[in-house]
Amino acid sequence: MKCVIVEDEKIQAFMLERLLKEEGIEVLAVENDAEVAIKSIDALRPDVVFLDINLGAYDGFYVIEKLSYKPYVVFTTAYSEYAIKAFEENAVDYVLKPISRERLKKTLDRLKRLNQEAISKVNEIRDYNQDMRIEKVINQIRTEPSLSNRNKIPIESDNEISFVDFDDIVYIMSDNAMTYVITNKEKYTTNETLKEYEKKLPSDKFLRAHKSYIVSIDHIKKVLKNYLGSTSLMMDNDDIIPVGRVYKDNLKKILQ
Repeated sequence: MKCVIVEDEKIQAFMLERLLKEEGIEVLAVENDAEVAIKSIDALRPDVVFLDINLGAYDGFYVIEKLSYKPYVVFTTAYSEYAIKAFEENAVDYVLKPISRERLKKTLDRLKRLNQEAISKVNEIRDYNQDMRIEKVINQIRTEPSLSNRNKIPIESDNEISFVDFDDIVYIMSDNAMTYVITNKEKYTTNETLKEYEKKLPSDKFLRAHKSYIVSIDHIKKVLKNYLGSTSLMMDNDDIIPVGRVYKDNLKKILQ
């Protein structure tokens, strides 16, 4: 896999370049200026660009906008507030500095997986249309929704931001000023509030069931009622979620 690094801090650029080379990634160029980076990326055509957001007069989003060639993009930054915009730009990943070897490996694993998907898709499309140029196919694949983050939500935890599929989330719970996003595979801890998640999540997929819980409608296994009239939800991981009295109308709407 070949890459270009766009980073205006020399030490950060050096450290990232060294880590990438140690992981077997070929670094074609290291640029510290947005305009120069655009020309370099279009000329060198790397598989992926590791792109800093703050680049002096311009930012990383400007670089993406001006590119003719469409590589995979991994944003690298010290700031978490650009995660949503990066998500909207179909970034493969959003990595907070300082970048650790373990975190970089997660990103590279994701890139390798996407590359394999792209190769399979190229073969499918070429079988269907022999005249279509490979380069055109790859550019199409790298920007199409099936390989983007449009069905994912960014979750900031510790020093990283993970993009999690809506469909993987079983429920989200708030407890003692912390919020926990529960999937069937992992549990993410974040400082974001339930109210913030309620705004981000699609209302046709998620239900506010309690002041401390948002649940995935698709992951509800059973609705439980006891003799006292209280209602709970059994999720498909067998966790039991209480339904607050003021939220019972939300449940009724999906049961009708």
